[in-house]
Amino acid sequence: MQNLTLAVAQKGQYLTRKLEDSIRRSMRERLQDYLSAQYHKAGSRTFVIPLNRQDLADFLFVDRSALSNELCKMRDEGLLRFDRSRFELLVQMPITENEPDPNDE
Repeated sequence: MQNLTLAVAQKGQYLTRKLEDSIRRSMRERLQDYLSAQYHKAGSRTFVIPLNRQDLADFLFVDRSALSNELCKMRDEGLLRFDRSRFELLVQMPITENEPDPNDE
């Protein structure tokens, strides 16, 4: 019973996050929010996301080519580096109230 409750709660949290990501106005905001969440989850500026480009585009409700273009713009602006699913954030990402900064040790 506990495992079922935990699974349902995790799925609910995932769907809530996906809904929040989908109502953001710009693709960049959605992408930054997703990358910020992955950054906090990994506890490091360098991390591997569990999605390929098409899956990430589907998750964020955007076109894959537009997503790739936005990632390239962010790379050219010096915000991040990436190679396939591996990302390195070059700037400080926003931190929500409930998440500690992984750089404060």
